[in-house]
Amino acid sequence: MEDNIQNDIDAGIKQSEPNDSTFDETKQDNSDEKGTAELVTVRPVRFQEFDEIVENRSIKKNLDILQDIPMHVSVELGRTKSSIKEVMDLEEGSIVELEKIAGEQVEIFVNEKLVAKGEVIVIEDKFGVRVTSTSLPKSIV
Repeated sequence: MEDNIQNDIDAGIKQSEPNDSTFDETKQDNSDEKGTAELVTVRPVRFQEFDEIVENRSIKKNLDILQDIPMHVSVELGRTKSSIKEVMDLEEGSIVELEKIAGEQVEIFVNEKLVAKGEVIVIEDKFGVRVTSTSLPKSIV
């Protein structure tokens, strides 16, 4: 029994050290007590090559599917810290001073993630934001 185990170990060592890309190795058959051997053929693995052009087309196709999904867009004019007392004292006409300087860029968030910065503009009687820089990767834009 121990001889069979040692033969299996020796055969495994010989298989892990090939002299050629294809070779034949004998392995002791444990089921036959007479010592017959069976032939084993080992070949290198060959993998399929990927086509980069197809991958880029599939990314564009997947993005096209997502373009109609609604998203929450918000613009942050500025922030400040206040105590509970200061917040409780707010009333109509109160002024909340922000940490931003007048004319400084505002942040544009999509689903609470910063995606761009811009400047505040007035369009007729509404506010708007002109985008001046984006955080999106150029490959998506």
